[in-house]
Amino acid sequence: MKPYIPLFARIGDLPAAGEPGAFGTVRKHDVHTGVDIYARENATVYAIENGVIVAIEKFTGEHADSPWWNNTWSILVEGVSGVVCYGELRPMDWLEVGDRVSNGEMIGMVVPVLKKDKGVTPTSMLHFELYKPGTTSSVWWHHGEPQPETLLDPTELLKTIYA
Repeated sequence: MKPYIPLFARIGDLPAAGEPGAFGTVRKHDVHTGVDIYARENATVYAIENGVIVAIEKFTGEHADSPWWNNTWSILVEGVSGVVCYGELRPMDWLEVGDRVSNGEMIGMVVPVLKKDKGVTPTSMLHFELYKPGTTSSVWWHHGEPQPETLLDPTELLKTIYA
């Protein structure tokens, strides 16, 4: 079954290598650990495959030691592709760690991550990460460090979804 992301929620193309929203781009505070899928505020986020929720985390903002961004959360779901981290969203209230989710099931809503519009990218996006199976938390990739061992580049997975 093809993974599901509603194309109507996406604004524009996936970022290309070196652009601010691309995987591995060096930024002011860190190295980017995912791919940003630009979307409108409150766009619905759907699971791309069947899986089990392995974590729900405070992702950005003051509550996650990154006060330059708004408070957002992430949901980590382990499925056949590995562990997908859906970040910079507000999870649906009824979801808990251990719950099974299905391909196409609503799991959250996009919330603005940027505190102000910098005119470079939209302020709202789904931040999409991919990890090796068994991962139960997201990572922070600091400047000068090698790519974290559990972190994978999600670009090719996203290209198969959007093909």
